[in-house]
Amino acid sequence: EEDVEVASVTTSPSRPSKLRRHRKLKALLLSKYDSVWNTTVALGWTPYTADQPGGSKYNVCWSDTSVSLERIMKMGRIQKINHFPGMLELVRKAGTARNLNKMLGAIGKDYKFYPQTFMLPADYTALKQEWTNGKNHGNKTFIIKPSKGCQGTGIQLTRCLDDISPHEPNIVQRYLHRPHLLEGFKYDLRIYVLLSSVQPLRIFLFKEGLVRVCTQKYAPLEKNMSDVRMHLTNYAINKGSEAFVQPEDDTECSDAHKRTVSSLMRTLEEDGHDTKKLWEQIGQVCVKTIISVKPHLQHTYFTCRGRSEDAGSGCFELLGFDIMMDSKLRPFLLEVNHSPSFTCDSPLDLAVKSAVLKSTMELVSFSKEEY
Repeated sequence: EEDVEVASVTTSPSRPSKLRRHRKLKALLLSKYDSVWNTTVALGWTPYTADQPGGSKYNVCWSDTSVSLERIMKMGRIQKINHFPGMLELVRKAGTARNLNKMLGAIGKDYKFYPQTFMLPADYTALKQEWTNGKNHGNKTFIIKPSKGCQGTGIQLTRCLDDISPHEPNIVQRYLHRPHLLEGFKYDLRIYVLLSSVQPLRIFLFKEGLVRVCTQKYAPLEKNMSDVRMHLTNYAINKGSEAFVQPEDDTECSDAHKRTVSSLMRTLEEDGHDTKKLWEQIGQVCVKTIISVKPHLQHTYFTCRGRSEDAGSGCFELLGFDIMMDSKLRPFLLEVNHSPSFTCDSPLDLAVKSAVLKSTMELVSFSKEEY
């Protein structure tokens, strides 16, 4: 698309002196995360809470949850908010499935990076077809996800149609049963992506992110479908395991169950894989996913913000894309998070998340000329 701009972010970008960021900004922080508060202070910003005098005169508002349309409509010329209106259409599992299924039908194989997905109860008849005419001899495994679930709650694996309720609003997907393994363990990637404008569509991919590793070695699916710590990479599920190892510092994480994307890429390079090609494919997954909701985002945004008063960058969104590779190292999208966790339980967490937050805030802040 002609009006899509994509860039990768490694560290905070340097700027010519004429574009230096204004450091005396006011930040309205509706956030529980210490890392968010500490980053604003480190940048020289003045943080406020909602009940403090001066909070309504913020330059940047950072909220852990979606903000009201009313707040976005009332934004001033030098104010920004960290959520786009209409973003729930992408980040809710049902919305992700609906939009990516639509793009798959319209465009074809370019959108095959999302596992075959059924939205219940609407798609239950189509799902039943997977068990008819000899299509499934007990070999196809499906993963059932509550449409509004998070942190792996309520997820289960099944090969039996009777385990799937035709009435519950669940998302049912083909299970990626041949994942790429890391030392015999299943893993996924948390890729941070910043959407800073909807017109043009301006997307930044952070080259550093997190790798979440299961705490139980992966084995072929037979009688182990209930072993959630073998099949689900969610940190909330695995951190309670006795086998879970936190990284001791922000560089040495080779034996830990949470690692950096850069350390994974080094491992893959040592094994002879083309990591440059892999990173390009991961970037394409992220960009194509956002493109699937571009019309909706633009329409919703400019309904709240007239085009004459806002070019399309009054909001921004820091997304967490969960990516898993199959045995051929092809990336697949698992889900998109519009409020990724910034809890820091280890030095590695702190290093990665603080860098992402700092770069994001610098990228979206106002220059001295704008201010």
